[in-house]
Amino acid sequence: MRISLLVACLLLSHGLLAQDKFELTGKVDALKNGDRIYLVYQVEDKQITDSARVEKGRFIFKHQLAYPVYAALYLNKNPYINKLAPHETVDYARLYLEPAHIKVSASDSLKNIRISGSPINDKFHELQQMLKPNDEQFTALRLEFEALPEAQQKDKAVYNAFVEREKAILHQSFLIHLDFAKKNPDSYLSVISLAHIAAQPGITAAAREAYDRLSPRLKKAPLAQGILVSLEAQTNTQTGKVAVDFSQPSAKDGTTIRLSDFRGKYVLLDFWASWCGPCRQENPNVVKAYQQYKDKGFTVLGVSLDMPGQKGAWLKAIESDQLHWPQVSDLKGWENSAAKIYGIRSIPANFLIGPDGKILARDLREEHLQEELARIFRKE
Repeated sequence: MRISLLVACLLLSHGLLAQDKFELTGKVDALKNGDRIYLVYQVEDKQITDSARVEKGRFIFKHQLAYPVYAALYLNKNPYINKLAPHETVDYARLYLEPAHIKVSASDSLKNIRISGSPINDKFHELQQMLKPNDEQFTALRLEFEALPEAQQKDKAVYNAFVEREKAILHQSFLIHLDFAKKNPDSYLSVISLAHIAAQPGITAAAREAYDRLSPRLKKAPLAQGILVSLEAQTNTQTGKVAVDFSQPSAKDGTTIRLSDFRGKYVLLDFWASWCGPCRQENPNVVKAYQQYKDKGFTVLGVSLDMPGQKGAWLKAIESDQLHWPQVSDLKGWENSAAKIYGIRSIPANFLIGPDGKILARDLREEHLQEELARIFRKE
């Protein structure tokens, strides 16, 4: 797990290809007759759950699948339905599903499965090997930070220095994804990598070149088309540009709220999610700014990247964190339409927008938000 000083999560997503079937057959020698394997994966805004009974160490899944998706196999317990108890573990494995005959096998457990018959999983292993040194750098940085005395961890200068180092390592990971996409224009995994990096500053031009090299078949995928939206986001969200308008349902009563409804005010467009730890840590700073300036022409529009089925958690977080400003979401997670328009691939993220609708600044956190608002309202 990364140090989480800078970002909460990054996108791992999918897109549409020709409808076809997948068949997943498994053989794990240590499994018992009657054991149950749960297969869980996401298709657009729906979570799909299937299960199969083990006989003589074998199990099988068959289903229609329009595009490759990241999936999980769980032994005897689906943690999405039955929460794990403290310190409880479950044997599981992660892999990509694709329209193919995929075989998995192991002698002892799901976590040690070997995968065959699946080109995307072969490429995923290749990408993991490319990323391994980068992942090790993240781990080393996290351990170095955790080894510091608590007083040093809380020292802003020390903390910020670690953030800058993390940014550099993260940027290197983007370049690895870019290199992979350039070398594999016929792999759907390249579409996923480009979707991951297209909105990142400094990557746009090279990502567009890699996108242009993708096979025509892959460019038809909605995720590939979404890459174009992300590439445009880098231009559309620059300081001084008029913020692109959008509308989404409100948390309060489901009525439609538009960004343009807030013209005439300073508005902080705040992207977050109930499951995002760094977002929740930043919320008190936003609350403080809102309370201080709400009567002076300032407000906040929160956009949640919560997933389908997480509305309850979203509403609970709003109440718990006392976010008493307009909140909207289409509950599509990283596929949130506003997040795509604004090139959001990590959260928390925000944009400060002026009364004329133009973007004044982005990613104002902690004291930087207070400082910017103090500067603005001193002039006012």
